[in-house]
Amino acid sequence: MRMRLVPVRDDGDPLAAVNQGVGIVPLEVLAQGEHRALAEVYHVFRRLEFPEVASGGEDRLASAFFVWKVALARSGIRLSLERRALYGVPLPRPDWRPDARGISVRPWDVELTTLAAGLRRIVKLDRVPPELAETLRQTIAQRGLRVEIVAPPRGEVDPTDPAESVTLLVARDTPVLTEARRLETLLLVRGGAPGAAATLEMGALLGYPRCCVERFARIAEQNDTTLAWALLPGVPHAPASPLTQWLQPGLALLSHSPCDLNCTASIALGTRVLEAVDAQQPGFTARWRSFAARLQVVDQRGNRMALAVDGPLETGATVTAADVLASGGDDPDVATRARRLVGRTVYADTGGLVAAEGGWYAPYVADHCGQP
Repeated sequence: MRMRLVPVRDDGDPLAAVNQGVGIVPLEVLAQGEHRALAEVYHVFRRLEFPEVASGGEDRLASAFFVWKVALARSGIRLSLERRALYGVPLPRPDWRPDARGISVRPWDVELTTLAAGLRRIVKLDRVPPELAETLRQTIAQRGLRVEIVAPPRGEVDPTDPAESVTLLVARDTPVLTEARRLETLLLVRGGAPGAAATLEMGALLGYPRCCVERFARIAEQNDTTLAWALLPGVPHAPASPLTQWLQPGLALLSHSPCDLNCTASIALGTRVLEAVDAQQPGFTARWRSFAARLQVVDQRGNRMALAVDGPLETGATVTAADVLASGGDDPDVATRARRLVGRTVYADTGGLVAAEGGWYAPYVADHCGQP
């Protein structure tokens, strides 16, 4: 089991275990079977007496990790530190509202383009507000495609979705749509156990690489924050292809989160998607790459940015461009903050990115400056 150690906030997400202002959150199940060791990990954490650390934050987390590691060793359980990363707010959920202060290069109909190109058998649009569902249904039907609107099961209210959003399933023929609806009905049951089989079947219909679907199924919570902690390596890491970019919804050509930023199957699929989009919109590739082939970051305020830098992150790189893709909330100064980053030095620190003079950091970072 991979887990994340975090400082506890009063307004934070529910944590698996909390102890004296520190919490642990499951990230990924690495193997099935014996769970006694995992139960012991939780119980030891709850019983621990963590030493007080005046400065809190990272020092407190490091101290808690060391104490926990020693305590688990007595039970024959090994605890290894995979990544120390800067603590940040949960990633804001992508939504359907336009953000005038941001940038979205991703065509709204990229998934329909992939469907028409035969790269997938169905398209699934998640968390669509009910007031937009009918408009989208009519627009999609005009293309000769079939649409199903799937609402959450009765009584299944998602506390993070007061609008009670729906799922749109799109296909070219009825039998595929019928099968997709069956699987989606299983997957929408919160707290249920649809099993890996349903997830793998839906992934196949969606055209996602099997390796990515299998890893997605192992992630404890399928939300952007947990996926970022589980799937993104800490920086610095070898530059990855822009084609596997998924941290920024406004730039993502793939509809899935690749199991690895260097996933060969995802890069191959991304290449075909880019070709299909560019055929519909000549010149799209150059515009998309100008933003996608950068450091993709989400800073401590939840602002999503694409940074161009000059120099290595290990010793310090100069920011040469900073574009806001989406703001993390009601932050009227987000554009000003981005402009002030230009010319500053940033460097990798404990898996995240920090400004040398302080005042700014990004806990979620992916380096997509590689080729193709």
